[in-house]
Amino acid sequence: MAWNCLTIFLGLILLLLQPAAGEEIQFNRDIRPILADNCFPCHGPDSAARQGELRLDTEEGAFASEGILVRGKPKQSQLLSRLHHTDPAERMPPTDSGKSLSKKQIEKIRLWIEQGAVWQKHWAFVRPVRVDPPRHRSKWVRNEIDQFVLDQLLKRNLKPSPRATRQALIRRLSLDLIGLPPSVAEVEAFLGDDSAEAYEKVVDRLLESRHYGERMAQVWLDAARYADSHGYSLDRRRVMWPWRDWVIQAYNRNLPFRDFSIQQLAGDLLPEATVEQKLATGFNRNHPIQSEGGVINEEYRIETVVDRVETTSAVFLGLTMGCGRCHDHKYEPISQREFYSFFAFFNNVPETAHVGNADNQVDRPFVRAIPSQAQLGKLTSRLATLRERLANQPKRETSMTERVWIDDQLPRGAVAFGNGSGPDKFLFVDSSADHPVHSGKKSSTRTSQGLGQHGFQGAAEPISIPAGTMLFAHVFLDPRNPPREIMLQWNVGGSWEHRAIWGENLIPWGADGTSSRFAMGPLPEKGKWVRLEIPAEKVDLVDKQVSGWAFTQFDGQLHWDTAGWVSRQLSPQEQEINLLQGEFDALRQKAPMVMVMSEMNPPRKTFVLDRGQYDAPTRMEVQPGIPAVLGKLPEGKRPDRLTLAEWMFSGENPLTARVAVNRYWQMYFGTGLVESAEDFGTQGTPPSHPRLLDWLASEFVRSGWDVKAMQKKIVMSATYQQTSRISPSLRTVDPDNRLLARGSRFRLPAEAIRDQALFVSGLLVPRLGGKSVRPYQPPGLWKDVVYSNVPKFKQDHGDDLYRRSLYTYWKRSVPPPNLQALDAPSREACTLTRSRTNTPQGTLVLWNDPTFVEAARILAEKMTRLERESEQALERMFRSVLSRRPNSAERKLLIETHRFFLAEFREHPERAMELLRTGEFPRDEKLDAVEVAALTAVANALLGLDEAVSRN
Repeated sequence: MAWNCLTIFLGLILLLLQPAAGEEIQFNRDIRPILADNCFPCHGPDSAARQGELRLDTEEGAFASEGILVRGKPKQSQLLSRLHHTDPAERMPPTDSGKSLSKKQIEKIRLWIEQGAVWQKHWAFVRPVRVDPPRHRSKWVRNEIDQFVLDQLLKRNLKPSPRATRQALIRRLSLDLIGLPPSVAEVEAFLGDDSAEAYEKVVDRLLESRHYGERMAQVWLDAARYADSHGYSLDRRRVMWPWRDWVIQAYNRNLPFRDFSIQQLAGDLLPEATVEQKLATGFNRNHPIQSEGGVINEEYRIETVVDRVETTSAVFLGLTMGCGRCHDHKYEPISQREFYSFFAFFNNVPETAHVGNADNQVDRPFVRAIPSQAQLGKLTSRLATLRERLANQPKRETSMTERVWIDDQLPRGAVAFGNGSGPDKFLFVDSSADHPVHSGKKSSTRTSQGLGQHGFQGAAEPISIPAGTMLFAHVFLDPRNPPREIMLQWNVGGSWEHRAIWGENLIPWGADGTSSRFAMGPLPEKGKWVRLEIPAEKVDLVDKQVSGWAFTQFDGQLHWDTAGWVSRQLSPQEQEINLLQGEFDALRQKAPMVMVMSEMNPPRKTFVLDRGQYDAPTRMEVQPGIPAVLGKLPEGKRPDRLTLAEWMFSGENPLTARVAVNRYWQMYFGTGLVESAEDFGTQGTPPSHPRLLDWLASEFVRSGWDVKAMQKKIVMSATYQQTSRISPSLRTVDPDNRLLARGSRFRLPAEAIRDQALFVSGLLVPRLGGKSVRPYQPPGLWKDVVYSNVPKFKQDHGDDLYRRSLYTYWKRSVPPPNLQALDAPSREACTLTRSRTNTPQGTLVLWNDPTFVEAARILAEKMTRLERESEQALERMFRSVLSRRPNSAERKLLIETHRFFLAEFREHPERAMELLRTGEFPRDEKLDAVEVAALTAVANALLGLDEAVSRN
C-alpha cells in the first residue's frame, strides 16, 4: 500500500514537471536559456574554447553533425541521450563543470525535439514587428497595453486587480514622474476633482513639472556613470555637472530620445555643432580617469576606450559586449575581432587618459560649457534693444529710495540688527552665491565694489539721499570662521571716509558717533542671516551726494546679499537690463570647462589586442564596424561615431527601441518586461510579454521617439493603476508579479527617500542645476582614503544642505554614505538596474542621519505652527508623509507614541534640547522645546516607515 502511494506521488511530481499537454515548446523561450547556461561555455560562440567541434548556439552548428539532433526523434538524438547518460564520464555537462540539468529541463528538450526541434534566431536580434493588440471587451481596459496584459492573464485564468485608491495613485504618479511626493494640497485637489479627466490632468501637470527632468536624469546618471571625481586611487575632483544639467534640461524640453542619444554619442560630429551639442558628448567622458603620477598613459587610455564600448553597448543595445575584449564572446555571437571593430569608433579621442595634478580638473578635449549659443544670441539682441530704448528716453530725476524687491521670500533664520527698522521684504541670496567677499588675515583687507553685474552698485553720477532712507545689507557670518569686524563704507564727495562698523573695533578710524565712524555694537550670532541696518540721518548723509558703495570686513569669512543694498529705484527697463547683463556675464565668464569627445585627424589605427593587453597589439588591424549579428552600417557613409549613432536609431537595429522602453517600464513597475535590463543577450531573461515589448518599441519609434508620450502611455494604462495589494492566490501563482495582475510595490531609490524627507519638511531647495553640493556626512569619512595632496571633504552650509540628492557631490571612492546605504551605486561603471536590499544600515540612516533628523525637526515645527492641538498636528504630519489620512488604529498609535515621547522629554528636557540641536537650520525658539521634540521623534519614525520609503 505504501509502495502504491509512493508511486502515485512520484507520478504526480512528474506530471507537474512536464509542460501542459499540447503546449508548444519554443526554442527562444524554453530551450535557448538552458543551452546558454549549461552548454555555450564549451559549445558556443568562443571558437578557442569550443570542444568536440560542436557548436550549439547556431542552427547550422547544432545540425552540422549527423545524429546530434534528429528532428522528431528524441531517442535517436545524441544530445538528449548524453544529457541523462548513466555513465558520469559520458554525461553532459561534465561533472567537473559544476553544471547539471534538472529533469524538467531535460523533458523540455525531449518535447522540443519531438515537436520538430524548430530553431529560432535569438529574439533580441530579430527586428521588432508591430502587431495589432489583442481585442478583449473589458471595462478594465484603458489602452493598448492593457489588451496585451489581459490577454496573458486570461490564458492563465487570472483577473487584474482593482484600481488603487486615489491617494495611492497620486502618490505613485508623483514619485514616479518627478521623484517627489505630492503635497497635502495637491492630494486634496485631486480628491476633490470628480471629472473624468482628473487623473490625466495630474499626469500632464507632472510631466510638465521642471522636476520631471531631475527624476529622469537620476536614472540616466547611473547609466552614464556620472560622478564629480575621477576615480581610481587619488580620485580627484572633476567638473562634469554642466553635462548633468544638460541632461535635466533635455528631458524637461522633451528632446526626442533619438536626438538626446545622438548628441551624447556624436554631438561633436554633427554639422556646425553647437557648444551645447558638444557638451552633450560628455556622456562618454564620464569614465574614471587615473590621476596618479607614474602611470602608463596608454594602459589607462585603453581602459577608457573599453569603458566606452561597455557603456554604449549596455545603454543603447542591452549587450554585454566587453567579454569580447580578450577572446570571442562565450555566450553572444560577437567575436574578438568584432569587439575591436566596435572599439575603433571610440579610439580616436585625442586624450591622455591621465590628469596629472589636483588643480587640473579636466583632460583634453574640453569645451567651456556655455549652455547655448542661441541663448547668448537672444540675450545680446534683447540687451541692445533695451539700451537703445533707454538712450532715447529723457533723463529722469534720481533719488535714493528703497529698491523694488523682486522676491517676497524672507531669508531663512534672518534676524534684525542695528535699529531694527527698514523694509521687511528682501531677496535672499544664499552663502554659495557667486559674489561672496573673503577676507585675509588681520593685516589684509579686501573691498568689493564690483556689484554692477547685479545692478546694485551705487549710481555712476552722485545721487541725493532723502530723509528716512535706510542703509542696510543682509549678511551671513560663517560659523566656522566668523569675522571679528564688519564695515559698511560709502563714498561721499569722492572720499571713502564714511563707515558703519560692527564688531570689535579693530581699526580705530575716527571717533565714535562722528560722520566718519558709526559704531553699531558687537557682532550678531554667527551662522545666521542678519540684516545690518543704519539710518542715513545717523551718519549725516541726508541730502548728501553719494556716488558709490563698498563693503569691507576683516578677520574671517562673510557672505552678503547684494539685494540688501539701498540704491536708487531703477526703471523696469533698467532692472531688466541689469538682470540680463548679469545672466549674460555669468554665461560668458563663469562657464566651467567640461570634458567632451572629439576626433583625431587622421584617425588612430586600431588593432586587435592579444588577450586584451594594451601593450600586445596583434597585426590584425580592424576598421570601425558593428557585429554581423546586428546587420551592417549603411553603404557609402564614413564609419564614425555619428554613423554609428544614426544606425542605432534606424530600422536596421533591432535593439535600441526595445532597450529604452524596457527601462521606462522598469522605472514604473520595478522590473522591466525583460528582467535583465542590462542584458538582452542569450544569458539575459526573455521578455515576460514579448508582443507588448515589441508593440511599445514600435510605438516609441512611430511617435518620433517621444519620451513623455511613451511614459504617459504607460502611466495611463489600467495595468499601471492597479492596487499593489497582493492576494494569497497571486502570491502563490506569481509572487514576482511578472504577469502584471497587480500593481508593483518596491523600495524607492535612495535619492527619492532623502528628497521626500526634505520636501515634506519644507527644507527642500527646488533650484535646478548648478555645482554639486556637499551636505552632511560622517566626519573624517574621506580621511583614510584621500591622499594628502587631494582636497578633503568640506561640508557646505545654508541652502546647499537642502538641495535635491541629484546634486550631491559624487566621489567614486566614497559615494554619499547615506545614499549608498540605501543602494545607490558607486558610479564607477554603468549601472542599469540598482539592487534593492533591506539592511540594518539603511534603517540606521533613516533614524540617525542628520538630514532625516533635521527634516523631522523642521516638520514638527511646521506642524506645531499650523495646528494648535497635538492630535491635529500628528494627523497632518501623517498626511504630509504618506499622502493619506491615518485609520483609527494608526491614529491611536500616533497619539500613544507622542505621549510616550512627551513624558520622556518632560522628565529629561536636556534630551529634548540635544535632539533639537541636530542640523544647522535655525530652531524656532518661540516654540515649546519639549513639545517640538516629541513631535520630532514621531516625525522621524514616520519618515522611516516601510510605507514611506516604498513606492506602492
